[in-house]
Amino acid sequence: MDAADTGVNSVEILSPNHQQSVIKATSQQVTPEMVEEIIRRYYYRTPAVSNDHELILAWAGSQNREQTKRKYYSFGQKLLRWVLSEGIPDLRLVQQPKLLDFINSWGEVSPYTKSNHILMLRSLWSYGSGESIGYFLRNIASTISYENFSNLPKADRYLEDWEMAKLASAAKDLGGIHWLVFCLLFYSGMRVGEVGRVTVPSDEPLKPREDYSGLYWHNFQWYPDPIPEDRQRGYYTIKFRGKGGKYREIGLDHDTSLVFKKYRGTARDSAPVFPNVSPDPAKRGLPLSDRAIKRVIQDISEVAKVKFSCHWLRHSHASRAVDSKPLFEVQDQLGHSKTDTTKTYVRSKKGAGTGTVLPRF
Repeated sequence: MDAADTGVNSVEILSPNHQQSVIKATSQQVTPEMVEEIIRRYYYRTPAVSNDHELILAWAGSQNREQTKRKYYSFGQKLLRWVLSEGIPDLRLVQQPKLLDFINSWGEVSPYTKSNHILMLRSLWSYGSGESIGYFLRNIASTISYENFSNLPKADRYLEDWEMAKLASAAKDLGGIHWLVFCLLFYSGMRVGEVGRVTVPSDEPLKPREDYSGLYWHNFQWYPDPIPEDRQRGYYTIKFRGKGGKYREIGLDHDTSLVFKKYRGTARDSAPVFPNVSPDPAKRGLPLSDRAIKRVIQDISEVAKVKFSCHWLRHSHASRAVDSKPLFEVQDQLGHSKTDTTKTYVRSKKGAGTGTVLPRF
């Protein structure tokens, strides 16, 4: 066809009033009720939860471990608070760009934390859009990318001797509970959730229930073990409920035991080892929470300028203990059900090699 033969047909120009009527007819505001009706009408199912809070509670409750339930519930509440601050009254109205804004609102966090939080975000939308729940119309979080750090060896979470020295010095300078918590976590190898009071979500909003009461002095039993040079010598054993609800008993070394014996003084068995001095009467006198224990460790980290977490002390304990103790004893101290788990905690030493102990030919 010759371009010269191409004509232009007349075009009808709509009036402004007509244009407004078209927009008004096609841009009906989406509501949670509309989403629920679409799911019911086109997917033939009734949502198993009726609001955001029920969704978060059901999602957190679907996890196997109690501490995971608490972590998911806490993350869900953080999401709900942020969404409401953005003027969005219901999670069903959130679009993916808003989820990306939520991720950006976290600021500077470690790669591990960011990866973990994004996984929880993806998990929530996957759960909520699943057939058995039917709360979300579609899973808008499934395409949000994240870095997978789960394959990094646990033994890399290890503190060198010079780092331990800096941390110990900072803990001593801070004094009081900072030094005591640091000593207990490192020299016992206990988990932070075995030292602090742990709560998990309950059926009532913002009223968590207690899952683990924390350490009291009745958990400590003193055994005299004197030597001619030191008649005060002895050690504590600590009996407590560990991971998975299993009770176990471990020994505490002589030096750390003596530190805690002096710290205890005349405290009764019914007194918490690390009491909460909060002005809130509902918390005052209870054992410190695991969150508070983590904040104590964070204080030490900031003063020493060494990045680490409570669990790094556990890994560092294991890597050093296997130098002098059988693997099975270290496994028992850490509360692992399998030696393979304990092995993943141990960092192999990078030295001149095992050939140094072989005969020369």
